Amino acid sequence: MKTQQTLFKTILVAGLLSIGMISCKKSSDSSEPTVANQNYVFVVTSEAAEEGGGSGTYVVATDNVNSGSLSIVGKGISSSEWSFVVQNNYVFGLVYGNQGPITPYGLDATGVLKRHEDKTVNAMRAGIYGTYGDKNIILGSTNRNINDPVATLMNYSSESFSIQSQNTVNLSTTLAGNGRMAIWTGLFQVGDKIYIPYQIADGSSTWGGNILEVNKATIGIFSYPGLQHIKNISDDRGSFIGNWGSQQGIGLADNGDAYTWFTAGTTEAGLVPTNHSGILRIKSGTDAFDASYFFDVEALGKGKIARGNHITGNKFLMTMYSGTTTGGVAGGKVNLAIADVEAKTLTSVSGVPTHDQSSYNNKMYVDKDGKTAYYLLQDDAGEFYVYVINLQTATATRGLHLVGITDVSAFTKLDY
Repeated sequence: MKTQQTLFKTILVAGLLSIGMISCKKSSDSSEPTVANQNYVFVVTSEAAEEGGGSGTYVVATDNVNSGSLSIVGKGISSSEWSFVVQNNYVFGLVYGNQGPITPYGLDATGVLKRHEDKTVNAMRAGIYGTYGDKNIILGSTNRNINDPVATLMNYSSESFSIQSQNTVNLSTTLAGNGRMAIWTGLFQVGDKIYIPYQIADGSSTWGGNILEVNKATIGIFSYPGLQHIKNISDDRGSFIGNWGSQQGIGLADNGDAYTWFTAGTTEAGLVPTNHSGILRIKSGTDAFDASYFFDVEALGKGKIARGNHITGNKFLMTMYSGTTTGGVAGGKVNLAIADVEAKTLTSVSGVPTHDQSSYNNKMYVDKDGKTAYYLLQDDAGEFYVYVINLQTATATRGLHLVGITDVSAFTKLDY
């Protein structure tokens, strides 16, 4: 359990804010649009007492990630939360007890990072979470044991800092069926509904047990704002989506079509999928897998998909396993590539070294114009760097060095 809790601390939310990176003061010409000042915000773990900050989790901000270095010394705000989600120009910290406060962090009018203790609200321990619209966060509880299969979905307003609604679902009977247990792996808004991908397991332990379905992709669909279960959809061409705590595995193209990807990796119990790692499509407004579409990414010879994030149009930035070893919540070596899901192509990103797959999900931020992405990795020497990726040329250069850092939980950009 201690190992699981430690790993869980590095969770990040699958879908970060898309905020423009241009920073300037208000123009004296009233006809010129005002562009907000902005800072990049990181949630990091440090065990480097020699850096002057000590061991623990910190939230820290900077105005530049293209070069230089960043330390928690004199900047970091100590945090007691385990996981983080970005919404409405805040980074929200979620505790990992049975229940506890949701705490927002944001920038004041001068760009200084603040912890808003006066805006906290008590909530359940969240295993999945995602954003809905630009003001709400949906949370799902951590139930994974078949002896405790009834989970809670909760709708939190990041504007009023309050719980607006909640509902329950039996993960065994409603999602998995046949005496099995569902392990949900993320939560995403698709159209006016909520999509929750899940693995089907035997529920034999507190942490879900062994995965049973390895040649099927499964998603539960829920209503908003009622958070009521509508139906499940599945596709036998796929494999289980995401991993515990990943908050990744589904992304929306600009036209509203949803794409879901899967590693098709060997399970901890040794089950080997026969299906290839690839991408399935759900056309906008259909709530059903598109039988005419399958992108066999593995057949391109550049490895299996590890993680993915939408960047612009029909393109996604993927981490691809560089060898036969695949991971779950962590593990395996990866390279970066840009997938065009319409053209069914995969373009390797040059300038980024092969590196360890980060825990749970990719830590990255994409500019609003879709031309530049900022991707965090830990190199073989154990150092963390931001790589600045030109998405049009698929080339990258090394940028900001995070000093004295042992892990990164969240990375985004906020206005002030």
